[in-house]
Amino acid sequence: MSNRSDSNKGLYFIVGALLVAVLGLGYMYISGQSADEPTLSIDVDEDGIDVDTND
Repeated sequence: MSNRSDSNKGLYFIVGALLVAVLGLGYMYISGQSADEPTLSIDVDEDGIDVDTND
C-alpha cells in the first residue's frame, strides 16, 4: 500500500513556494520599494556625459 501523504509532498512544496513569492511581492508593493528613485542617473547632452548617484 502506498501512503497518500507521500504523493502530495511535491504539490505542497509548489503551493508553499508560490505563497511565499506572492507574499514577498505583495510586501514589496505595499511598502513602496518599487517607487524608489534609481541610485544612478546618466545624462548625455551636447556638454558631455553626466553621471550622478543619489546616495
